[in-house]
Amino acid sequence: MKKVDLEIYDISLTGSSSGAYTMVMGVVDGNVRIPVVIGGAEAQSIALELENMKSSRPLTHDMYKSTLVAFGMKVDEVLVYKFEEGIFYAKVIVSNGDITEEIDSRISDAVGVAIRFRSPIRCYESIVQQAGINPQEMSPGLALEINIEVGNLDEEEDLSLDFVSSPDLELLEAELQEAIDNEDYELASELRDQIDKIKNKKKDE
Repeated sequence: MKKVDLEIYDISLTGSSSGAYTMVMGVVDGNVRIPVVIGGAEAQSIALELENMKSSRPLTHDMYKSTLVAFGMKVDEVLVYKFEEGIFYAKVIVSNGDITEEIDSRISDAVGVAIRFRSPIRCYESIVQQAGINPQEMSPGLALEINIEVGNLDEEEDLSLDFVSSPDLELLEAELQEAIDNEDYELASELRDQIDKIKNKKKDE
């Protein structure tokens, strides 16, 4: 399978109360963006290395690098090899010139180690097609006017849209375009997954 090179485009707080961050990976020499939700500690570790800053004590990814170097190993590449149910699967490929090993890893840890070795970060082209978001290939957003009549607001009501029971593909695509325009890649990723599920369901019918 063909591989493509990735680079880190942006790391930003998701805005949720969980303290998670969205790391946006970009295809080198391309417009496709791949949003990945990562933890705060991993986001800080990656950001510090990108800014050429050092913490007072070694972080986990620093220790990982020091351990590999101590045993004469280096990171040849990081490969994102699978995307399933919203989860990215990665492996760190290390070698000492004679022996090559593939180490299973979370994508956030794999990226944190790769940037410390200045090693390439790659993924299969099929994953880009699955998880990538390309603003230039999106159809123009639809102008929508939604009027909601609310009765008694004293009691909490669930006004969320039920995409599973009554999916509206055009509405989802319009919201996806709006999320991309606003660079809200976390929301865009969730909407993209919803759209893919609806399209796959229609294919199976």
